[in-house]
Amino acid sequence: MKLNIILFSCFAWMACTAPEMPDPEDIINETSIKVPLPTKSVILPKKNLPKGWTVNRETLANWQSSLPEVLGISLDTNTTAEFWEEGMTLKSGIKLPLKRAKVTFHHQTRITSEIIELQFINVDFIYSVTNYESSHYELDGVLKTVELRGTGFPQLIADDVLRHKVLMVYGTPDDFDGIWHHYKDKDTKFSVRVIDDRHLAVRMISRVVEKKLKQALQDMYSDEGIELRKQQLMDGFDL
Repeated sequence: MKLNIILFSCFAWMACTAPEMPDPEDIINETSIKVPLPTKSVILPKKNLPKGWTVNRETLANWQSSLPEVLGISLDTNTTAEFWEEGMTLKSGIKLPLKRAKVTFHHQTRITSEIIELQFINVDFIYSVTNYESSHYELDGVLKTVELRGTGFPQLIADDVLRHKVLMVYGTPDDFDGIWHHYKDKDTKFSVRVIDDRHLAVRMISRVVEKKLKQALQDMYSDEGIELRKQQLMDGFDL
């Protein structure tokens, strides 16, 4: 009987002094893992920049790929090319047209909706107006607008993509102008900007084609180039 009274007293004391269960929110807040954000002083290793049009880390078309070649591997078989002329004025005052083209299509993944614009230029046209066919247009740029679709909880935002898919992949930018994060290597100029929480823009330019364009302008419109062309014109001229 005495034993029963002692046990009852113990249980009664434990019930009275049992601690209150904490709020679940407090547990989450106390145990949350704090991931440090990269600071300006952190220098991350660089990966190689894309050398053309890539999808799912696979290069579909390298810089300088021809327009017909790219159309043949386009994700949208109904895609057509748009052609136009872009006026250019040289330092000498000479005005000339640059022949350009673009192909635009939509691409969706599980978490993104993308508008992709593949840009082409016809450098050969600078050497001769007979080089006007689509095979002379070569890939020299990619412009991509990315919209993040609803991912439920947690919802991905543009800053997440910038940090994990740009800064942690390509390293510290070569330059940040307040809007665009700029990278470059010997083949590519690569820039990324956050538009808002759900949208980003990616811009790539081929440095290979850029150098080819500068060389063509030098060959045809520099003082030396113009003099050489005059001599060629006079080769068949007799007095």
